[in-house]
Amino acid sequence: MKKERRNEYDLIRTVSTLAIVLFHYSFAFIQYGVGGKYIYFMQYANGAWGALFVAVFFMLSGSSLYYNWCDRLTSVKGKGGILDFYKKRWLAIFPMFYIAWFIFYMINAIDFGRLWNWGGSKANLLLTLLGMDGYFMYRGLNYYTVGEWFLGAIIMLYIMYPLLQLCMKKLPVTGTVLVILLFGLNTARRMIPAFAAYNERVVISDNINIITCLMSFWTGMLLARLGRSIIKGMTVIPAVIIAVIVITVPLPVSMLILNQLLAVCIYIILSFISICIDGHRESRHFKVYDSLVIFFSRYSYAIFLLHHQIIQRGMSLFTGSEFTYTLSILYFLLNLAGISCAAVILTKVTDAITSAFQGLLSSHKE
Repeated sequence: MKKERRNEYDLIRTVSTLAIVLFHYSFAFIQYGVGGKYIYFMQYANGAWGALFVAVFFMLSGSSLYYNWCDRLTSVKGKGGILDFYKKRWLAIFPMFYIAWFIFYMINAIDFGRLWNWGGSKANLLLTLLGMDGYFMYRGLNYYTVGEWFLGAIIMLYIMYPLLQLCMKKLPVTGTVLVILLFGLNTARRMIPAFAAYNERVVISDNINIITCLMSFWTGMLLARLGRSIIKGMTVIPAVIIAVIVITVPLPVSMLILNQLLAVCIYIILSFISICIDGHRESRHFKVYDSLVIFFSRYSYAIFLLHHQIIQRGMSLFTGSEFTYTLSILYFLLNLAGISCAAVILTKVTDAITSAFQGLLSSHKE
């Protein structure tokens, strides 16, 4: 039975995508020494906007996967089985990633004047093959060219997903307690003497740590399990109040905890907005809204892959220049238009190559 489309997922994905692009656009002014007055979408009172919307994105990933797959994965093989799940996830991630990576790899090779070794040992290419080059950049230079660190994290979570779904269905309370315990220990690890040896080896940022990502992902699965019944006035009003406080008032609580709390609030608020819009479709038209949400939701992955390169290469042209606030807005819109066009082209090229390759395999089997 085909499930009802959850339009709120599209809105959450769109807002998260635009917020992450805007965050990195703001950071590019600092990164390339561009002065003047410009959009500064970097920090809220208790954390960074980028980290916040990455957490929202992980929650969305966990929620949408559980919503779409919770009645499947009952076998290893066959349609809807575990192997089918992994195949679909691989096709959704890697073909486009490899194509985008190769394009910018060749551009980097031209920039550096050599085809190999500009990213260290050739063995580092294995990280790219696995989609982990961005995630492990903290370990040193490699051949990372496109995407985000969270691509590596989401791949790890996808690998774990069948087990996570089993835990959510069979042991939801136990699983939630264990995830919260892991998250709590990781959040406080630098204050626990017994974790000294662990802290020496695990030097990755707490915000990037897979345990933090798992907390967001599992929370999204919980939200999907609870369903739309929690998206109502009695939960939205507190969510709005909490969000305003966390965004505006510095609090003596770990940023990691507040980030998770605020991400849940944003998830609930955006879901409520989407559901309200859906409830008024008979009396009002939302053509512009629908067009924008559907577009950015559809091309969000391609945008994630490409936006860093386009923003950074564009901003590098203005090193030492001064921007006005109005100019920074206009230039952001120009960047967004360029990123969007490139995302559409990359998606269509990927679809064409993937279809051709699958057709070739099918004809070969016959």
